[in-house]
Amino acid sequence: MAHRDVLIVDDDRRVSLILRQIFEAAGYTCRLAGDGDEGLEVFQVWRPPLVVTDVLHPGITGIELLRQVSQEDPDAAVIVMSGNTPFTYRIESLKLGAYAFLMKPVNAYELLITAERALERRQLLIERRHRQQAYGQPQADPAQRTVLIVAVEEDRPAVRDVVREIFDSAGYKCLLTGYWGRGLKAFRESRPPLVFIDLRTMVMGHAGIKLLREIREEDPDAAVIVTSASVDPKIGIESLKLGAYAFLVKPINMDELLITAERALEHRQLLIEHRQHQADT
Repeated sequence: MAHRDVLIVDDDRRVSLILRQIFEAAGYTCRLAGDGDEGLEVFQVWRPPLVVTDVLHPGITGIELLRQVSQEDPDAAVIVMSGNTPFTYRIESLKLGAYAFLMKPVNAYELLITAERALERRQLLIERRHRQQAYGQPQADPAQRTVLIVAVEEDRPAVRDVVREIFDSAGYKCLLTGYWGRGLKAFRESRPPLVFIDLRTMVMGHAGIKLLREIREEDPDAAVIVTSASVDPKIGIESLKLGAYAFLVKPINMDELLITAERALEHRQLLIEHRQHQADT
């Protein structure tokens, strides 16, 4: 089926074959390109819904490929990967519309979860556009700029305050709780569309994962961003499997956090609109 087509662009043949093996095991149809120029040519002919590209390779860069693919198909889902490149590449990719920026070596579970979410977003955007053409512009959610920040106040007030300042600067209404046990209570009382959970240690990580699960049970549409200083992929994978929109590794970058928050809220709104449309038809 066309929605399971993926173009893999990487000049490292070994990496390309590994990625193809991962995707084909999950039922995708794959095509490989060894550089950016070849990748763009294949995309223009094949028009896959999903593109996975490295940042740096011969020909046009992955970022330029992203730019041109987005011009060809604004709904295209693009995942950008990198080994050791400046953080500016990550931010530029996200600003240009990449669904995600993953660091190599890529974890297979993270890659497949990210791909599924990227394709889901693509489909929801297409459906929204069709509804807008048929029925007009949907009403915006007036509460979509509220965020609940869950960070351990007694242990890391700096994290809480930095995150609050970032969200404040972007016009969000911030709700704070500094104790894990009050996280679910605060969520139930305010029902914010966006939740930020900081996991400082593995012990706190388990508590944060439990809170994530409880919040998603209360509201399956809740947009949750999880962050941690740990690079242990198990924490990130568990967060994504439980429905977190994104897992960010600290230190927190302002641009990345705000772009991720906007995308998370957009995804929440798309899901709500999709469900409401199904109920009306």
